[in-house]
Amino acid sequence: MSAPTVTPVDPTAVRAAAQAALENRLVHIDTIVAAQNTRAETTENVRAAQQADADAAAAEEAAFRAAVAGGWSVAELRRAGLAVPDAVARPGAKRTGRGAPTGRRGRRTVAATVDTDSPAIETASDDGTGSTGSVDARTAGGAEVHQ
Repeated sequence: MSAPTVTPVDPTAVRAAAQAALENRLVHIDTIVAAQNTRAETTENVRAAQQADADAAAAEEAAFRAAVAGGWSVAELRRAGLAVPDAVARPGAKRTGRGAPTGRRGRRTVAATVDTDSPAIETASDDGTGSTGSVDARTAGGAEVHQ
């Protein structure tokens, strides 16, 4: 067999090819960084807009409350074409905390009733030994079994 021929490698050319491959891959990293920065900026803008909306809603409610305190009725404000906030139209409607309405109906629960007039029913059998049977026969996994 003949020995394979070995040709010299140009280190500059190999390095240039590797560098070009890395540059092509780094484009993806640059795109991700730009997208994440845009998202972070947008998220901050949304937070600022939500705060501005909350501040404007509070100022609107205060203006309506001042109008009502100044003699305007809710009906008159509505006839004038204004959308009166619920907190002003129904003063007791604005609640916060645990008792706040959620818009969903809660589950109705059935109250368990105990008939205290009927005698308790004995379920264990008495074999005359004072024992009600072996524990293994009466329980399975912590639940009493009646056979």
